[in-house]
Amino acid sequence: MKTLTLVGGGHAHLHCLEQLKKEQQKDWRVVLISPSRHQYYSGMFSGYAEGIYRLDDIRIDLQKLCEQAGAIFIKDRIAGVDGHNKRLAGTKGVYPFDVASFDIGSQNDIPAELAERVSKIKPNYRFPEALLKFRETAYPVIAGGGASGVEMAFAVLAWRKKNGLPPNVSLFSSSSLLSGQGATAVQKIEAIARQKALPFFTDERIAAIDEHSVSTQSGRTSPQSDLLCLTGPKSPGFFKHSGLKTDAGGFLLVNESLQSLSHSDLFGAGDCIAIDRYPALAKNGVYAVRQGSVLWNNLKNQLGGKQLAAFTPQKNFLSILSTGGSEAFLMYGKQAVHGKLPWLLKQRIDQKFMQRFKTLYE
Repeated sequence: MKTLTLVGGGHAHLHCLEQLKKEQQKDWRVVLISPSRHQYYSGMFSGYAEGIYRLDDIRIDLQKLCEQAGAIFIKDRIAGVDGHNKRLAGTKGVYPFDVASFDIGSQNDIPAELAERVSKIKPNYRFPEALLKFRETAYPVIAGGGASGVEMAFAVLAWRKKNGLPPNVSLFSSSSLLSGQGATAVQKIEAIARQKALPFFTDERIAAIDEHSVSTQSGRTSPQSDLLCLTGPKSPGFFKHSGLKTDAGGFLLVNESLQSLSHSDLFGAGDCIAIDRYPALAKNGVYAVRQGSVLWNNLKNQLGGKQLAAFTPQKNFLSILSTGGSEAFLMYGKQAVHGKLPWLLKQRIDQKFMQRFKTLYE
């Protein structure tokens, strides 16, 4: 019997398990390997940080999902790949496969000089414990002006205000806030930050950290008691170290069919891959969700020796960022709206996504 091994419980692999439960394969088995029993949904991290969601609201039980889908769950962290002999090296064992897929997300790109003093939330199962400590500290500092950093800064600020703590939250970005979203988004999100009294510093890269403060390359010093780095994505190092073909950043390089360019029985989806035809494609969960159906069909077709289909990323997608206090910032193309209605829409979308998979085992 052939073995399809799914490494990681990201969006695309959740779709695969959902389809497996419906189709129930008989001539091959599915194994899911993850370092945590639970997969946490990053889209709801800000709501958890603000105290709106409970821990169980934002996570999916992978072991239960596998049991219901007829897959085998293994709790382990994969650290190497032998593509020639078709073996995955974990910290607890070695796992043979016929076809394997990776959907393990990315790491935060934390500068070496800051690494020892920084709170880490990736892999995402580290998030709950790190956040509880971070949001209560005297001077929480967030580095990173992208969607994750901006959302987390607003959420922690809102939680501290609701719980009677001094705001004392500061956000540092090496560029404008949401710089990749265009001039309109930059202008509006920075206006919202000023409106909500969130101290933010743009074009400021944190260069050093000591026990009580952070210093930027320009010489600015700011108090800190905990630093959370939500800067750009960093690849899992084992792809490159295992001799798999990667892009310049070390992300697994795949073709339009989400198939490795160097090993035809390896596939991937989500933030851990780079697609050769779309080298500038952002690391965004929206694409990972859309990749799920293509990946599942291609994994089946690879096992059956059939032709693979291509994934085509959408040109525009809806993006909604929580800004705290039951408000959110909605972006679609050149449209940008802020207020309570975007928050209600975000809440509905996030809860619907989670319920889709939880109903498979609850």
